[in-house]
Amino acid sequence: MFLWVLSESGAHDVPSLYALRETQARLRKFGGVTTKRFESSLGNVMYLNDIPEIIAHDYANPQIAPLLCFYPEEKEGCVSEIWQMKRIKELPAEQLTPMVRKGLKDFYVNELEELRSGEYVMIPHMWIIHNNVMCADARRVELTQDGLVVKPELVNIQGDDLAFTYFDLMEEGGIKFVDHITDDSVQALMPNPLCAVANGYELYTSFVFLWADDVGGNISKMVNAHKNIYLAHVNVPGQLLQQEYFVRFVATSPHASTPEQFEAVLEMVRGTQHKPPRTYNSHSHRLCKFRIAVPGLPADNPQQSEECSHIGPSGNCKCRRCLVGGPAAVTDSDDGYHALHEPGAPRRVVRTIEEIQKQLLKATEGKLAPVSAMQTASGVKDRVAQGWIVKVLSKVKAIKADHPSWSHAQVQQAAKEWLDEQPGQRWSPLLSFPGLDPHRDTLVEILHTVLLGLIKYVWHNLHTSWKDPERELFIICLQGTNIDGLTIPPIRAAYMSQYCNALVGKHFKTLMQTVVFHVHGIVSQPQFELIKATGRLGAVLWYHKICNMVEYLGDLRILVANVLDAFDTVDPTRILDKGKLHILSHLPDDVERFGPAIRYATEVFECFNHVFRMCSVLSNHQAPGRDIARKCSSMEHVKHLMSGGFWEADPVDEAQGSEWVQSSRRVQAMLIQHPIVQTHLGWVPPPKHTPGYVKPIITQKKRKTLTWADTPGAQARLQAPPLDHSTWHHGIAVTAQSDDICKVGTWVFAGSELATVIGHIHCLLIPEGPSEHCSYVILEVYHISDTLHAAFNMPLLRCLTTDPEFLGIRSQDIRFMVNVQHDCRTAKCGVTGSRVYRQEREATSRTSPALVHADDMQFVLNLNAIHNADLVHETLPRTLTAPEPLHQDRRSYHDRMAAQVRVMRTHKRAQTKAKAKATRSANKEKQ
Repeated sequence: MFLWVLSESGAHDVPSLYALRETQARLRKFGGVTTKRFESSLGNVMYLNDIPEIIAHDYANPQIAPLLCFYPEEKEGCVSEIWQMKRIKELPAEQLTPMVRKGLKDFYVNELEELRSGEYVMIPHMWIIHNNVMCADARRVELTQDGLVVKPELVNIQGDDLAFTYFDLMEEGGIKFVDHITDDSVQALMPNPLCAVANGYELYTSFVFLWADDVGGNISKMVNAHKNIYLAHVNVPGQLLQQEYFVRFVATSPHASTPEQFEAVLEMVRGTQHKPPRTYNSHSHRLCKFRIAVPGLPADNPQQSEECSHIGPSGNCKCRRCLVGGPAAVTDSDDGYHALHEPGAPRRVVRTIEEIQKQLLKATEGKLAPVSAMQTASGVKDRVAQGWIVKVLSKVKAIKADHPSWSHAQVQQAAKEWLDEQPGQRWSPLLSFPGLDPHRDTLVEILHTVLLGLIKYVWHNLHTSWKDPERELFIICLQGTNIDGLTIPPIRAAYMSQYCNALVGKHFKTLMQTVVFHVHGIVSQPQFELIKATGRLGAVLWYHKICNMVEYLGDLRILVANVLDAFDTVDPTRILDKGKLHILSHLPDDVERFGPAIRYATEVFECFNHVFRMCSVLSNHQAPGRDIARKCSSMEHVKHLMSGGFWEADPVDEAQGSEWVQSSRRVQAMLIQHPIVQTHLGWVPPPKHTPGYVKPIITQKKRKTLTWADTPGAQARLQAPPLDHSTWHHGIAVTAQSDDICKVGTWVFAGSELATVIGHIHCLLIPEGPSEHCSYVILEVYHISDTLHAAFNMPLLRCLTTDPEFLGIRSQDIRFMVNVQHDCRTAKCGVTGSRVYRQEREATSRTSPALVHADDMQFVLNLNAIHNADLVHETLPRTLTAPEPLHQDRRSYHDRMAAQVRVMRTHKRAQTKAKAKATRSANKEKQ
């Protein structure tokens, strides 16, 4: 279309479409990503983008390479990244980055290395960054008359203290020391075989999360199902991984299942262990090699069940992570019901494979029903194995037809021999991948488990119990919510009520943070306790960093327990039917191993599905998997070029070798300078905020110059007030220390960590012209009560005097914004006002009822707010934020609920039986 417009408008030298495609193909050779063809063990054809080439782009990208972290990290204080957590250390040592380079020397793990002092020889076990210093867990080696003795205990050494490598010691006569090592197992480790693999290059390890799901290939409602796989390079800081720029397309197929695609994906990943690809490190400006490891598999719950070879909610044991559950007789018992509220005995990959083998053997008997019964009882159902089960059943049928005289044992033996002879994988390749345990590494994901799970259940329970007057009252109150400090879009309460069964994640995120303040008088007490419990849990789950892991995990376990127990009070059978409730009990373990739950949320992958759909819609639909993969490969190429990424150019002179080059500065400037390009590529530039900066009123007509005596600051308390005749003008917004943009009316915490106040911004004052004064923020100060609100269990903010109390604060001392709600429950605020409807950005003559606050004396600090929840908990006293268990004796409470469940289930079974009997009688009469 673009070429046609140029041609029709008379432009000169317009290339033909063929010439354009030829140029694009030539450009793809410069740092492009190869699309490869694979065929699964079940015979399905698929196309995948080369994963090592995708990861190599990050090394060669100067925007990304400086941010990559290749080593586990230990640090005091707050943690937020996966490499700071236990999961990376759990990987096999041979999968971690095995070396560090000091000058021109490479120091590998599991090798003799001498310190600069010359007194000790160490054998590093694992390289770790400890408080920003490269260190190693190492074993001490002592030189004795009999040879070198390796001490079993681990000690910590700094990388800068190392002087001589294993090969240095060999060249200087150290070989005789190696010959006398008394520990043969240590002798066998040297030299590290990865030295030969690296071949003189630096060798790193990249960690990737693999995301998979079934995605519709159409924008319309017409079904066009695809199975997609994307990846995220988690050596990049987690905050950046929430950008679409860092989501990498790997594969899609309308034919091959995700386990079949994972077979090809893991083949590429496994290949990097033996033959690491070479690339250019644009940060160190040296060539390097890298390997790939897979520490986690984020996805929604049905997909994760498939990745674990789990049957999902249709089995008796509904949890993919543990063996909790069973038939109704077990789950309805006191012990069985209580067990659903806690993690059970973990599933093991070895046991899962054994169960799959038993199912394959059972299939050789020629009947599907026994296999299905095994799957239902154990909860193990593998997608790849299911394909083989179908083939085995067909083969048994064919054998019986060809040999009708054979006994059942002979038919079974023949089917078993046929199965053993067949090539290909019998079960999901994820179960056999080194360093990956699908049962433990399919993370509890907060978008689908919390927002589209817990909060959706709560919302359904609420709106289905309301009548029209209650629903209308809720709409009015919800519309009057103060959303300042929540970082959510404007609330459309009428829409959320009208389409109550079609809400999406952003709506549930809004309800989770706000609904607790607007349901007084229209919900029961059990429902209110459930709303409070889910709101408090949600705020804690969206932490971006955790500063006290022990305290955080303790709070998280209490909050999870409160949510499950609150659900029991509202509906004791819900935890039996909804697997998302039980899976929530595994979330603290995931946080301990992987870090904050927001770091492995899948919202950004779901957003990227729109890019995939556009590629699907604009393809010719003849070879969708190949065409979409090639289109996404082209997008990766464009991102790489515009980001200044390097690629290996063809050598001009064979003697000089190849050269790594990048696009021109003008090409790179398009990404940096043009927001529209950034939007299309999903790139969000780093914010350039200056804490304390007050944005002035730009237009001179609206800006008014005042003397200090005429400003509201003259009525405020200041330590050193400016002179009355100094001139000032008002500002619009101030940048807080947390990079929040705080406008007039915003509630903020201000001051230092030793003396902190809370209030809402009354006005912002900027000195006129060059001045020795700083900008001031005039706060209307409120005082935090020592006790919590009786109903909300949140901190109370009170005005101690009838007149407002103003305080002048330097703009640099504004710490962060918070969300505060008026205490309408205590003040008994009513629907006594009205608001004007706006349509087409205009005020109309239509009005609707509105909530009017009775006073401004008492407010509630919203602990359900996600934004800055971690800062609020760090600032307030522990007595105001520590969660309290809903039930001190949970076992006794669960026993009472189990008794109710048995009564309810018995009554329901009787109703079902009577209904079935009536249906049979009616059918007989019709006959």
